Amino acid sequence: MPHLPDGSFARGEKWFAKRGRPKNHTEEFWLKYEGFGCQAFEAGETGITALHKAAAFGWPQQAQFLLARNAEIVSARTSAHQSARDVAERGAAWCMANGKTSTERLQHQEVADLCARAENGEAITFDVVGTN
Repeated sequence: MPHLPDGSFARGEKWFAKRGRPKNHTEEFWLKYEGFGCQAFEAGETGITALHKAAAFGWPQQAQFLLARNAEIVSARTSAHQSARDVAERGAAWCMANGKTSTERLQHQEVADLCARAENGEAITFDVVGTN
């Protein structure tokens, strides 16, 4: 797994943004991002699904889309036995403990609520609005 020059661990986009000078707006975002998503998983943890990532970063629309298309994904667990709901609930608690905005905390909580509804067998819907 990638380790940065300062010895810290980073995944994907964060690693690419921190290894050199940012070349675009996306890399600038990842360079400055210090949210829960970068700390949600252990180095070497496997089995991380797109729903786990949506839970880690507090992306309720992505979680809703994924659950609407494939509700069984909610039962997936990582190699550390984390469900997406576990990750989202930890994210909400982390936001509260670290003084993050209530908006950020509520986004994690919304993902946790969507996962709970899917676990209880409730159908999650997602309506696409507009066109590209």
